[in-house]
Amino acid sequence: MSEVYAHPSAGDGPRQIGKATSGRRGRRRGVEIKPGTVKQARAEAGLSLAQVAGSELSRTAIYFVETGKAKPSMETLKLIAERTGRPLDYFLARPSTMEPRSTAATAEIERLITVDDAAGAVAAGEALLAAERDSDTTARIKYLVATAYLRLSRPVQARRLASGARAYFESAGDILMTAECLGSEASAAFLLQDAGALALAEGALATCRSLNPVPRITEARLLGIVGSIHAANHNWHAAIGAYELAIEAGDVVQDLRRLSLLYSGLSQAYMEVDNFNQAAHYAHRALTIHETLNDRLSLARSENNLGLLLVRRGDLADAQSHLERALSLFDEAEAEPQRAKILTSMCELHWLRLDLEAAERFAREAMECATSASEPVNIGEAHLWLGRIAEAHADVSTADAEFDAAFELLADSKQPSSQAHALYAEILEARGDLGGAVRHLKQALASRASDRLFATAAASA
Repeated sequence: MSEVYAHPSAGDGPRQIGKATSGRRGRRRGVEIKPGTVKQARAEAGLSLAQVAGSELSRTAIYFVETGKAKPSMETLKLIAERTGRPLDYFLARPSTMEPRSTAATAEIERLITVDDAAGAVAAGEALLAAERDSDTTARIKYLVATAYLRLSRPVQARRLASGARAYFESAGDILMTAECLGSEASAAFLLQDAGALALAEGALATCRSLNPVPRITEARLLGIVGSIHAANHNWHAAIGAYELAIEAGDVVQDLRRLSLLYSGLSQAYMEVDNFNQAAHYAHRALTIHETLNDRLSLARSENNLGLLLVRRGDLADAQSHLERALSLFDEAEAEPQRAKILTSMCELHWLRLDLEAAERFAREAMECATSASEPVNIGEAHLWLGRIAEAHADVSTADAEFDAAFELLADSKQPSSQAHALYAEILEARGDLGGAVRHLKQALASRASDRLFATAAASA
């Protein structure tokens, strides 16, 4: 007969709760299982405590296992798995340093993601989701398909699936997978330029860090997401801190793609704080990995980062080749989200060349692309460029309207606006409107102080 052992905290040592088959009472430790999985499996199988217990166990023994008051022996757990129709792996608590576990149903999707066939992973996963499966397997498939959709820059689909998977893992008490799904939701929200992205990412990180020991691979991934969101919010020093912590946390990570994204993020952040040497160092490291992995969209973003770095350095000829390649890679992938960023980089390049016609063309294309993808921050950036171009043409009324539209969008999306106000203050000062310049300069300083406080609070959370 099977045995169930009380949790050590329930008494002075393990004691048998099930019915005895012999006089020998072992001192074996019970098996660690994930909280809630036995009850969940029994409920979904439509079984009573007595039906799961059968003749080998008592209803009380199953109840104690379900409530965490006892740990089952491996024999008991196998019996429960057989009667509820679940694989043994469904119940087992895995070491938190491991990646989310694989199953037979998810292995092919994972393989396709690993070889960077995100479209194939989506097709395989959606086909599996169309078939009726147990809740645990369905949730894992949803998480993986969400990952594939993120690789394809399709955040709406990714967020829907990750949210559905998280709801299940939360109810099942699977903390690691809850953190992973929250991270995917945060990534999707980041691509959608949702102001709630940082809260999701920090919630995922806190959930991950509640495990003991902390799963370093997952922690590294989530820190990378936090860094990306800080960068999007122009909290550059907070972004650098998160990226560097991610690299430190992920020192055992074999995922080169993830490492390349961290390098790419560090490149952008260092560029924005005018540390061009470090920016170039990380940009080239990211590009090398992207090229090796043939990760086209990530390669495009890194090409854009390097191109923008060269623009800021004044090397416009080399910058153009990198930016054109970035744009070509996005077009080949038929990816719309974040394409506007490359278009505004092209706008900046032609602005510095004093080719206002080309600059305006790219700014308007960026506006159209960002509007189609519902990216308020990128729409605001396009408005700023159109305002600068209109000012250069001495079209004051159009310039004012464009800047007003940008400020409204940045405020609505709760994005930092200090740089935008500072830029407009310079324009107003050049016009001779000193009063207006002072007002916007004050707003720039207030926004900058608010950004710093926000970054400090986030870093200490």
